[in-house]
Formats: sequence, C-alpha cells, structure tokens
Amino acid sequence: MTTRINVEKRREWLRSLRRFKQGVRLRSALGVMDTYCRQVALQRKGSTQWSAPDWDNDKWVTCLYTSIRDEKFPPELLIGFAESAEVTFLNPKKQPTPKDALECMNEVCTRLSKRLRQKFGVFE
Repeated sequence: MTTRINVEKRREWLRSLRRFKQGVRLRSALGVMDTYCRQVALQRKGSTQWSAPDWDNDKWVTCLYTSIRDEKFPPELLIGFAESAEVTFLNPKKQPTPKDALECMNEVCTRLSKRLRQKFGVFE
C-alpha cells in the first residue's frame, strides 16, 4: 500500500509551519517567551513536582495543529514549550530560557510532524 501525497496540502502545510515558527521566534525576540519562561520558573520554585505537556496526547497535538493552521499563538501553547524546555530534577536551579523553548518547539514539531501532516491532509 503506497501513500500518495497531496502536493497542494503539503505546500499549505510547509507554508503554515514556516509562518508559525517565524511567529514564535518573533515573540521570543520581543520578550514574550522570556516572560513565559520566568512565569514557569516562578511556578516551579520550591516545588518538587513540575508539570509539562504530554505532547503525544491528542489534546496537545490538536492545539498545535490549530495554532499552526490558523497562525495563532495561544499562551497555553507557548507556556507548554517553556515547561517542556527544561525538565530536570537533577539541577532544580536551571530554569527554561527562550532559546531552550525555541529548541523545544522545533523538537516537538519534528517529532509530531507525521501526525500534524495527517491532520493537514497531506497524505491521501
């Protein structure tokens, strides 16, 4: 069984992903991600339980898909990137940075690429 690729949907996916990543990088340059990273660091201060999104959960995949599709940047998604950027219990003083959050965003988009492309209708 071969999977056919819808060229038009693939083009739409690539454009949307590029615009989304540029939007997140812009927010990082404007200091928005820094604010979210500090917020996450404050929430974690003195806490032994850190929360981070389960990116394999359909709720988060759908949130990421709709954000990419609609070029939206909901705070819970950006905070999710910040929470996932630094999850180490060995060094609790190390907190997420905007650079780490951007790397996390790239890793999440890469890891979920196939599921996101399926939602975009790239595969027929």
